[in-house]
Amino acid sequence: MLFYPILSGYLFLQDHFVRNNLPILTETSRGGRYSHQAAAIFRTRRLYWRFVRKHTSVRELHRSCPIAMNTVFRSCVARLSITVLGLGLISAPAMCVENGLARTPPIGWNSWMVFDLNINEKLIRSMADALVASGMRDAGYDYLVVDAGWKAKQRGAKGELIADPTKFPSGMKALAAYVHTRGLKFGMYTDAGSEDCDSGAPGSLGHEEQDAATFASWGVDFVKEDWCHTEGVNAREAYRKMSDAIRKTDRPMVFSMCEWGDNHPWLWAAEVANMWRTTGDSKACWDCGRETKDKPGGYPRGWTLILDAQPALRQYAGPGHWNDPDLLVAGVKGVPIEESRANFSLWSILAAPLFAGIDPRSMSPEVADIFLNKEVIAVDQDPAGVEGERVAKAGDHEVWARPLRNKDMAVVLFNRSGRAARISVSWKELGHQQGEALTVRDLWKHKDLGSYNSEYSVVVPSHGVVMVRIGIGR
Repeated sequence: MLFYPILSGYLFLQDHFVRNNLPILTETSRGGRYSHQAAAIFRTRRLYWRFVRKHTSVRELHRSCPIAMNTVFRSCVARLSITVLGLGLISAPAMCVENGLARTPPIGWNSWMVFDLNINEKLIRSMADALVASGMRDAGYDYLVVDAGWKAKQRGAKGELIADPTKFPSGMKALAAYVHTRGLKFGMYTDAGSEDCDSGAPGSLGHEEQDAATFASWGVDFVKEDWCHTEGVNAREAYRKMSDAIRKTDRPMVFSMCEWGDNHPWLWAAEVANMWRTTGDSKACWDCGRETKDKPGGYPRGWTLILDAQPALRQYAGPGHWNDPDLLVAGVKGVPIEESRANFSLWSILAAPLFAGIDPRSMSPEVADIFLNKEVIAVDQDPAGVEGERVAKAGDHEVWARPLRNKDMAVVLFNRSGRAARISVSWKELGHQQGEALTVRDLWKHKDLGSYNSEYSVVVPSHGVVMVRIGIGR
């Protein structure tokens, strides 16, 4: 197995090279001076995909090759040091939070995208009922997360968090109990700073143990902690405090960091959280927010800009610790159905937490078809936990792929252009041999398309996707 740690380390160095030389690599199409590095990257990537495809059990590979440098080689070990190709010693921390939770990406519903601060007890109960009635709970959406807007403006007499008595007269413990009776898990929002982001309610700064204990006493299953009003606060220390406080309660609670990626949480958050935001908030638009996307502070942005930030982060995610590109915009008012389908497909390729931001009481049939597509959800929930990546790009035409535990590949052909276009994926791009007979199934049409020998090509609608599952045979 010595070859595979070397391969893993080499891929890590390649990822570093790509992240720091992305503009230069565009020369490759013109035979530029860096074309030999790019060619080496592509050759080794093909070898990597071929290796992943041949292993029947990714968990088996994790045990035999505990390398936390790249995708399949990730494992929760205290510290990893490897020598790669004579280039010196690389040492990378790889401690992972081990609370036994989120072994696949959490999926559910969150109140923020559709209701903002305008939430109350009656509304949240109706959301729980709707998640059941719509079939979303049975499709796997088992977390109901109450975002900002639930807290009173002041803490209680003993310094404890209390619910807004007008909005939530029965209190959060009673609400959590109701959500649990519907077969769902209950999530709540707080902030790592002195105040919540928009409501003016108290944050958890300096009250981490007290607030975690309060959440546990209410029966909370999921804690989302934001990053507003944190001037002078060290992110890593702040989130570790809440993580430790949650652990001390002895109640299983998924910990979701909403730090916006400002402090590069992918480098350290696996030690403290089950999921961490990689960018600012998602906004229900295609690519708005370009002017602020590189500024710190969690500025909202269109979902394709969030997508563009993900490829360099894939090696940091895995079972129990996930990159979080924020809420789905699929189905939200103003988002066309093709873009909704594309958002849902690509988040599944990314092994992202899938949190709906819609009103499940009023889903159109087309939107329901997206959220209830069990074949696409199965890709997101694949137990191998390998985050996908973009394997080909030609202008506005892209191919994203993700290896699955049964050796299949989930593939999304994505058309960013303003008109329908034919997009192809070659077997070589997926780590297979040209001429190899592979079967193709369309996951949105729920239809087997037959066997192909070297590539699959299809017309993809503008701002849309075709999502397929490609395998050796069925």
